[in-house]
Amino acid sequence: MVLLAVGGAAYGAVKLTQQDAQRVEEHTGESVEELSEEDLIAAMEELGIQSIELTEDDQAIIADEGSASPADAPAAPEEESYLDELEKLADLRDKGVISEEDYEAKKKQLLGL
Repeated sequence: MVLLAVGGAAYGAVKLTQQDAQRVEEHTGESVEELSEEDLIAAMEELGIQSIELTEDDQAIIADEGSASPADAPAAPEEESYLDELEKLADLRDKGVISEEDYEAKKKQLLGL
């Protein structure tokens, strides 16, 4: 099943099966996550799709997502991946596997310089 928070926890949420979410996407040409609340509800009505009742666990998940602050969020995967890559490259440079020039060129590429 797919659980979608629509308009934030304060406005409500819509829970759909994966099949119904796919039907909405095919009907609208947009993913259900990108649709406004009004567009999603309209598409569901046009297709005769009923929202699945939210469980207490679903409501808790939505409440937790709404209360999370950006400071609580983990670092972006892109940030971690380029830092990891730089560390690996530095290790290879230190071991003599790649040259200082290769390291600097790749570092500039990763940092977008």
